Amino acid sequence: MSTTMTHTGAAASPSNGTTGRQTRFIDAIAFERIKVSSVRSTWWTLFAAAFITIGTGALGGGGADQGDTAEIVLKDIFIGLPIGQLAICLFGALAATSEYGTGSIRSTFTAVPKRPRLLAAKALVVCAVSLVTGLLISFGTYTAGSLSLGAAAPHPALSDGAVLRVVVGGGCYLGVLGVFALVMGLVMRASAGAITACICLTFLLPLTFRALSDLGVLLLKWWPTEAGQRILDLVPATRYLSPLPGLGWFAVCTLVALIGAISRVSRRDA
Repeated sequence: MSTTMTHTGAAASPSNGTTGRQTRFIDAIAFERIKVSSVRSTWWTLFAAAFITIGTGALGGGGADQGDTAEIVLKDIFIGLPIGQLAICLFGALAATSEYGTGSIRSTFTAVPKRPRLLAAKALVVCAVSLVTGLLISFGTYTAGSLSLGAAAPHPALSDGAVLRVVVGGGCYLGVLGVFALVMGLVMRASAGAITACICLTFLLPLTFRALSDLGVLLLKWWPTEAGQRILDLVPATRYLSPLPGLGWFAVCTLVALIGAISRVSRRDA
């Protein structure tokens, strides 16, 4: 009698929305998508970042004058992108640490016992949201900045392959950055620590490197987030990685870090 009841209870477990089978990867993706979409603060944060970044882009474009080059104009338009970076870092970190803060991570691991599968699904969802948001922010910023340019100022056009690469690449950079912040959240397991680590690795350490001489140039060249930001250079700088290799290097470093974080989480207690 007891054996039958136990078997029935286990088979009827609704943790994955199915009966009598293990959670598939597609189920884990749906699980993570629902969790992300149900957190209102996440969407308000991303909306505020987009609004401020696009507004700053409009102001930057309005400040351009006739003597500026297309490279300077584009940098002025995207001057507010660090705000978008901060919001994406916040989103990626909280996607991992919020469950540790509430203790719901135990229920998550119960629903999807295979942790690598769960964390891969979480990374895919975070990357998708960050990428779509990043592309919307990047194209919105470019459009607002271009519309605010004066008649005499240079107008960087998307028909120029380098300009299109900057705009699309900016969104792709934010997509990778979301996963990078997720890794920090998985490692730190605390929101304050993960966000602080993201700010240090993305903003503070590169500023410190700029105060150094030749060593600082070498560190900036290979520092993952700095290498990824080279995608925003309309004219590549010879002392740094080229735009596409730089973004590729950032993506590879983030993937390696993600694999390490998944391995660590799989071995430790919730």
